[in-house]
Amino acid sequence: MKTSEEHTGKEVPKKRPSFLGKWLGRLFRLCIALAVIGGSGALSYRWITNPPVTHRRPRTPEAVLVKTLNIEIVRQQIIVRAMGTVIPETKIQLAARVNGQIIETAPNFIPGGRFIPGQKILQIDPKDYELVVKQQIGNLTRVQSEMRLEMGQQSVARSEYELLLDDIAEEDTDLLLRQPQLAIKQAAVEIAQAALEKAQLDLERTAIVAPFHAIVQERKVEQGSYVSPGTPLATLVGTDLFWVEVSIPVDELKWISFPDGSNVSGSTVRIYNSSAWGEGIYRVGCIKQLLPDLEAKGRIARVLATVSQPLAGEETKPSLLLDSFVRVEIEGAYLDNIAKVPRTALHNGNNLWFMLPNNTLEIREIDTIWGTNDGVYIESGVRDGERLVISDLASPMAGMELRTADMPHKNDRGAKGKGKGKGKTQ
Repeated sequence: MKTSEEHTGKEVPKKRPSFLGKWLGRLFRLCIALAVIGGSGALSYRWITNPPVTHRRPRTPEAVLVKTLNIEIVRQQIIVRAMGTVIPETKIQLAARVNGQIIETAPNFIPGGRFIPGQKILQIDPKDYELVVKQQIGNLTRVQSEMRLEMGQQSVARSEYELLLDDIAEEDTDLLLRQPQLAIKQAAVEIAQAALEKAQLDLERTAIVAPFHAIVQERKVEQGSYVSPGTPLATLVGTDLFWVEVSIPVDELKWISFPDGSNVSGSTVRIYNSSAWGEGIYRVGCIKQLLPDLEAKGRIARVLATVSQPLAGEETKPSLLLDSFVRVEIEGAYLDNIAKVPRTALHNGNNLWFMLPNNTLEIREIDTIWGTNDGVYIESGVRDGERLVISDLASPMAGMELRTADMPHKNDRGAKGKGKGKGKTQ
């Protein structure tokens, strides 16, 4: 059906809202805006005047995870560690005792060459001394002949004395018996014998021989050199024994044993030279003597250790080199009922941390009797089987709870309980 507008073909005008309706709409919108602004202001004021307060939950104590080490009471030997220098036990300046030219040297007369006792090192020209010996032999023969002639005259004089016994004064008896002449001849024989011995001794001294097992440290003459008494020929070092001069703090001397003169040797010494021999290789010696003075620098005591056959040169016995700087370990006294703890477990100089049976921390002050780079020795204040805390704690306090890795954790137990509950719910 068609409407009347369609029948007439004319547009019907729309009705406009009234004046009152417009104002009521505007007033309604204004009220809504004022209500929103007022509500927002009231809410903001409430938040400003009454801010939210955070309430902390009471913190439950949590055990700190640590590592522990069980204390062991044992019998321990003190090892004194120090540094030392290898020095010769015997060192001499070999010198000439007669004049002459060196005409012969031994093939091993070089630095490092070795000699046995009595082995010839150098030979001084002996010709002049051989001539002197021959001369003194002839002189001795002459005075001995004169002595025999004098003895014959002694027999004649005694026969004359017996014939003239009644007519000779007593003070003339020695002259008649030729006693002064006899004394002169006897003295001449003795002088000739001494001169011959001196000549033979000088001849022997033309051969320079080693006085002991020695090694040449320095050679000072060559073949063809002319020497006189006192001229240095070489520096010899004895090879039967070397010394190691060890520097030790005075307070560590009490652990070392020294020979007491009753055939009791001193403490055993192990000598290391890692740079020359390698790690773990050492020579064995023994303590010989405490030197009577202290080092000028540091006021350190010094002891001598001896090493036999230092230049053995065997694979199991490497050679000691003179003037080398070596590491020394001295086997000291044994201590009973002591405990060794790591040095890193020591805090504030003399405090140790222990985990008590109730799993709490105890801070204990102890006295150490000996210390090394890796540990300290304790004689009292600890018991066998105690648990020593070796972990580092940021804020250690006596009584704080501790736990080890093999102990259950509270949070772990709670998590397991929650997991079980969820399982049941599902």
